[in-house]
Amino acid sequence: MPIEDQRSPAAGKDHEGRPASGPEPSSPDVFVPWSRSFLRHAALWLLLAIVGGLVLAGIADSIVHRLAGFLQIIVISLFLSFAIEPAVDYLAKRGWRRGAATGLVFLAVFVAIAGLIALLIPAVVSGTRQLITSLPDLVNNLARYLKPLGIQLDTAHIEDQVRKYGSQLLAGAGSLLGGVVQVATGIVGGVFQALTIALFTFYMVAQGPQLRRTVCSRFRPDRQRRILFIWEQAIEQTGGYFYSRLLLAVINGVLMYAVLRWRGVPFAAPLAIFEGIVAEFIPIVGTYIGGAIPVLVALLYEPVDALIVLIWIVVYQQIENYLLSPRLTARTMSLPAPVAFAAALIGGALGGILFAFLALPAAGVILAAVRTYGRYYEVVEDDATVEPALAPEKTTKGRSPRSGWFRRRKQDPAKPPGGPPSGDR
Repeated sequence: MPIEDQRSPAAGKDHEGRPASGPEPSSPDVFVPWSRSFLRHAALWLLLAIVGGLVLAGIADSIVHRLAGFLQIIVISLFLSFAIEPAVDYLAKRGWRRGAATGLVFLAVFVAIAGLIALLIPAVVSGTRQLITSLPDLVNNLARYLKPLGIQLDTAHIEDQVRKYGSQLLAGAGSLLGGVVQVATGIVGGVFQALTIALFTFYMVAQGPQLRRTVCSRFRPDRQRRILFIWEQAIEQTGGYFYSRLLLAVINGVLMYAVLRWRGVPFAAPLAIFEGIVAEFIPIVGTYIGGAIPVLVALLYEPVDALIVLIWIVVYQQIENYLLSPRLTARTMSLPAPVAFAAALIGGALGGILFAFLALPAAGVILAAVRTYGRYYEVVEDDATVEPALAPEKTTKGRSPRSGWFRRRKQDPAKPPGGPPSGDR
């Protein structure tokens, strides 16, 4: 017997017979009563967050721009402290107090810089006199070199131009006074910046253990070990790099100075110092940049001298690559050539020549940390990963899985679908 509907006939209607206004089925066009208010508040908070983020970003950018000079001083001081600390540690292990050891190292650096300046000033003065004396011969030599290229130089015209610009220079001596004042101001600012860097570097080295304890006290013990490892690697890599390259620069510069003095090339000391520093501290292209200037200066005086200087640069480079550098840099950082060149370019783009020098030990520290804490896997031996001369003999294990699958399909007869696989249980 069918069950009758127990609902009242008037169910779903009001007392006047009209359908009851109950909740209708939900549809996409119907909102929950609080949804519009929520959306308005969410849009308002999102707008406030965007505006606040833009304001904070502008403030942060302004602060960074204002503190860019100070941050640069801190970075330079930090890397200089890494370079000086090995020498201070060497003295501290032999009974010296860290403050006295740091002062002695700073005194040695100051004496070296003063001696370098004392060597450069007389060399520049004598070279300038020699250049003025031999100026007509230099012009004639330059005209002779440019003649095969179709460029004609009139010696009399050049001398007239020199006299003309000399008179203009004397007439504008008053306007040059402002330039001299600007140069003097720049020198004073540079000296102040150098003293500031020296002050920060001194305290970073003299208070090195206390500084590390202060930094490590803010981290867990496992993090402290990693921080101390990276810090020690920074000191070892930076100090070893600077000391080894500085020694190579001294050897290179002294020998180049002897060759230039032997051939009578002017500005022998500045050219030798430039060649030694640039060739040793700029990777890959430093040798060519540092050697090009002495060769060009020697070429203006005598082509034979330029040829002798060029031959010496090539010979010394081979001696350094195969005899000096492997012994002096055996325990220092070893950077791949592309990494070193990229680091120098990035450092030069960020802060000029000084940052290009500092970028190399920074890259060494990062590479050492990656090698220590990075994860390595076994590399598949294949033609793309092994040099042909060192490639192992082709074996079944050395082949790729796909080639082995093709080989098995070729050797085994075809099995009907659903049949038991051969050799498998």
